[in-house]
Amino acid sequence: MERTINQISTNKKIFYIFILCFSVFIAADDQTVIVTLLPSMTVDLGIAVGELNKVSWTITSYLLGFTIVMPIAGKICDKYGYRTTLISSLLFFSMGSFLVAITVNIPEMSIFPSKLNWLIIFRFLQAMGGGAIVPISIATVSIILEKKYWIYGFGLIGASAEAGGVIGPLWGSLILKIWNWPGAFYINIPLSLLMIVMIMYMPKSNKHSMKIKLIDTILFSLILIVSTIIISEFKVLDLGQIVLISILLILVITVFYRLTKLKQDLIPEELFRYPTFVWAFITHLLIGSSLIIIMVTIPLSASTLYQLDTMVIGLSLLKLTAFIGIGSIIGILTNRFSAAFTLILASCLTSAGIFLYSENISTPTNELNIIFYIIGLGYGLFIVPIHNIGLFSINEKIRGITSSMISLSRMLGMIFGLSLMTTIGTARFADLVTGIQVFSLDPTIQTKINQEINFAGLEVFKEILIGSFVFSILTLLTAVYLSFVYVRIKKSS
Repeated sequence: MERTINQISTNKKIFYIFILCFSVFIAADDQTVIVTLLPSMTVDLGIAVGELNKVSWTITSYLLGFTIVMPIAGKICDKYGYRTTLISSLLFFSMGSFLVAITVNIPEMSIFPSKLNWLIIFRFLQAMGGGAIVPISIATVSIILEKKYWIYGFGLIGASAEAGGVIGPLWGSLILKIWNWPGAFYINIPLSLLMIVMIMYMPKSNKHSMKIKLIDTILFSLILIVSTIIISEFKVLDLGQIVLISILLILVITVFYRLTKLKQDLIPEELFRYPTFVWAFITHLLIGSSLIIIMVTIPLSASTLYQLDTMVIGLSLLKLTAFIGIGSIIGILTNRFSAAFTLILASCLTSAGIFLYSENISTPTNELNIIFYIIGLGYGLFIVPIHNIGLFSINEKIRGITSSMISLSRMLGMIFGLSLMTTIGTARFADLVTGIQVFSLDPTIQTKINQEINFAGLEVFKEILIGSFVFSILTLLTAVYLSFVYVRIKKSS
């Protein structure tokens, strides 16, 4: 494969990278497009006010599906080649998109799940197709480009993923103006089919003989799902929670037994012999935990504390996400100078930006431009060195699963951060508003009530941001150690 690819012209390689970037963009777009679609979806799906807290699961389920499929997608990529796996992923993503779009037409029957539950299930299936695209594309870059050009490919893939997140909310708003919310999912189908046709022109890659057992993937998926439910839905330690915790312990013990006594299939054991991979995984997990808190805090605080317009909120997010993309491009240049320097610089910028945000949470969101630029730039700078260092010295036959695991770590962090934020934030807000009168006919008293509730919300968001800052400091510590390990290994190789 390496020899064949080296004979392909530079223009064709650029064309192949474009195909990968656009495929990643389509999948990443659907992570955030739902934010602006949710109000219309709740009306059309007949979601009651009492179920509005469950709507967050339309986002969580997508993150879960995105995460669960990554390890198995990497192994399938290594076994059957990137082209076959990428085409299959796009077909699965299209099918999931179609099912999400037709959710509104499902009849309401007591013997079947509600439309909301169907939506959560279909979003999960859609994400399983989309989640496979990112690691496969990153692994493909490491195959179709020579090693010295990896940083350019990783940077472009990372920028495409972030660009999808940037465009998502704005794309959703545009769709609602000219069509309806199912249209945002229907349109994925022709786009995916177009990508499939283009992928057919890409060269095939080497296939590697390996067994794929589903048992380890199933166990991992169950642990992730049960853990998320426990963290997200925890209020008091009741019988339901005890049952879930017991199930989780059984699953963890089973996985531990398979890891120590039996030959597990999910993750190649040799991966753990690469300290650069292990610490890149840990660092990326912490990055995801802090990032999701920032991504959720910006729109929530903007709408609840300052009642900003949807478009203004979207532009506030754009300031952050656009600079993540810019940071990934800058990371290509700084990584040429030093991957370790880029990693530490990214950590410092992220920590500084989050600290400034927590100290200025009382300032309207649309006035925090510089802070969002700093945070976005920091997160963007992480993208290239994390994958470049994580894939350092990795054999081609396990490069797909390695790429999947590095991508998976960030998603794990996002799920953990979002679940923790939801649980702690909800409980903390309930404590702060306890005893506050909710409504009064006296305008003066009602104004005072609103101020008290607003102050409670302000405190909650500040405490949540402090949690994100803690994650960023931990990221800085692991990034410094990862850089030290990488430099030492690079000198000795």
